[in-house]
Amino acid sequence: MSSKSYKTSVVVLMTIVLTMTQCTQSFLTTAPPLHHDSYQSPSSASSLHAKKSSSPPPPSSGQFELQELRAQLQTMKTKSISSRYLAPEKRTELSLYLTSLVSKAPSPISKRSIGPYIKGKTWRLAFSTEQATLDDLPFGATVFLRIKDDDDGGESYKKGELDYVLKFSKRVWGLRELVAKCTYELDTSAVNPGLLTFIYQNIQTDMFGMKNLPIGFFGLLKDRGTFLETIWFDGQMWVDRGFNDGGMEYYNVYWLEDEEDEWNQ
Repeated sequence: MSSKSYKTSVVVLMTIVLTMTQCTQSFLTTAPPLHHDSYQSPSSASSLHAKKSSSPPPPSSGQFELQELRAQLQTMKTKSISSRYLAPEKRTELSLYLTSLVSKAPSPISKRSIGPYIKGKTWRLAFSTEQATLDDLPFGATVFLRIKDDDDGGESYKKGELDYVLKFSKRVWGLRELVAKCTYELDTSAVNPGLLTFIYQNIQTDMFGMKNLPIGFFGLLKDRGTFLETIWFDGQMWVDRGFNDGGMEYYNVYWLEDEEDEWNQ
């Protein structure tokens, strides 16, 4: 996802959050305390080193990097440690693993063939090599992609509907989530294989226990598109590539969520 389109999406979503705070003055006078699952001290985050294999595969295979990434991202999920608050040395370590993986190992599942594997699934933004990607998010928010399932059969996996979600680890200002309803298309050609383009349709929120409240002035986003450029995919980790404002390449990792995960409830 390009840095510019990503930041545009997040900035508009943050504008909504700030606007709602003005409408709930007494309730929003102070920011809520940091929730235990959205902050970890550098000392806690840096304790995530997974036990390394005594005899890793050949360096060219990328299997060692994959094992490390899987183990550490799973540990972060289990311990509710947000990648936003990782110690710098841990972020650097994971970034090196990820960069090495995508450069050494080809995508296990062809990028043009990911359609059937992403349908009906929820994907959480688990890590980014670009710190600004996470810093631009509102307080306590995590990005999710909920890709809707349908029973049309045929080549329906090439297009459909998805929810681009900002979900909060703790009710912030009475807000649980902001949901951008989108349509999407997946490029299965040889030109941009795995390029997922999605177009915003409308925005809804779950606030004060009232679900699916439409947000009228989110019309700012209607018919605006953004994209996710698949670079590596194995059915559990979905890696996309973007470029920041300085033209530097970075990667985001979306992690497949289990149906019983709290976030999916």
